[in-house]
Amino acid sequence: MKKNVAQVVHDGLCLGCGVCQDTCPKNCIKITHGRELNYPTVDNSLCIECSRCLNVCSGMGIDMKKYTSIICENENLKHDKYLGYFDKCFSGYSIDNDIRYHSASGGCLSSFLIYLLDKKIIDGAVVVGWDNNNPMSPRTYIARNRDEIITARSSKYCVVSYEGIVNEIKQNEGKYVIVGLPCHIQSFRKFCSISKIVKERIIGFFAIYCSSNRTRLSQKYLMYRYDIKKEDIYSFAYRDNGCLGSMIFRNKNNEIVKSVPYPEYWIGMRGFFNVPRCSLCIDHYGELSDVSFGDLHVGEFINDKIGISSIISRSAHWTDLLQKSCNDGFLKLDYLSPEILKESQQYAIRQKKGPGVASAFKLRTILHKKNPDYNTQLVCKYTKPGLIKEILKNIMQTIGRNKHLWFIIKMLDRH
Repeated sequence: MKKNVAQVVHDGLCLGCGVCQDTCPKNCIKITHGRELNYPTVDNSLCIECSRCLNVCSGMGIDMKKYTSIICENENLKHDKYLGYFDKCFSGYSIDNDIRYHSASGGCLSSFLIYLLDKKIIDGAVVVGWDNNNPMSPRTYIARNRDEIITARSSKYCVVSYEGIVNEIKQNEGKYVIVGLPCHIQSFRKFCSISKIVKERIIGFFAIYCSSNRTRLSQKYLMYRYDIKKEDIYSFAYRDNGCLGSMIFRNKNNEIVKSVPYPEYWIGMRGFFNVPRCSLCIDHYGELSDVSFGDLHVGEFINDKIGISSIISRSAHWTDLLQKSCNDGFLKLDYLSPEILKESQQYAIRQKKGPGVASAFKLRTILHKKNPDYNTQLVCKYTKPGLIKEILKNIMQTIGRNKHLWFIIKMLDRH
């Protein structure tokens, strides 16, 4: 097998982020949007084994020490083994009530992007919205105005590909920020290390907390579970109408076809549709980002029904811009204790930094499968209960990828 990202797919480590496509000098990589995941297909007859695609691949892992040192250079930052390096933590929400109510949690990310565009600090933001021709298919694009930012608001619990984005940035001079999951941020960070022009034009990385992504089949299951026909859907949202919000299907008349509270459908899916590679991820909070955004459902914040965000700023520069956005009437922010932030994401911490990920690594080692390399020591060691849980996860994922077994998930959902 030639030395390219086809090996990463073969090893079961591909994240499907699509960034590798834009680095190939021979244009021999194309992203295939498969039944479950996105993955690169390589034309080996054109491949020159330059390894550029491997150099930007975060599926193989990333040198956390190396890239953390780059981010922390000349910064006096605090460190937490769960949060990573950071300057300040905040709770807050968008001053725009419409953005706040219709975002996943508080609308801080959307309003901050609008602020950066309004003040001409950036020329565009790479975001994820829905395809105009397929309301349940995610689409990455560069948002250059308020309306394009708002169109992309709220969570997308599905696999996303950034193919073509780097080439568009190369072709259009300007300053950009990348919005993505921690693994997406890792790929773009790696791309910046091999491309001077990309490094100069991407001035910020904004991460969204992520415990695990879901395969494309999860959407088909939701339609099966709630008896929704594809032709009846004109618009779709995983989380809308307040905090925690509801999954909402609308028809062409903007009428609600089905509304399901977020906890109901999310718990119902359990881990049946988790992306397998996500079990090997050690980064929940986007430790290589400049600013991280996510939910905050704990303590005094748990009763909020409109929307509250939590934010981790990882440099004095971005803390200053966040505070200026408050002064200019875009955000309302308050300082937040890191301990409260960690308490609100306990499940993810146990998986990403606890025995969960260590047990996932151990299981693959037992099965003689390759693990990603992060050049850092895992926080915890594997446990026998953790190994058993990982085996059960694999069984659940097997059920999830076989439609004729979905009745089992539906049956469990009712109990």
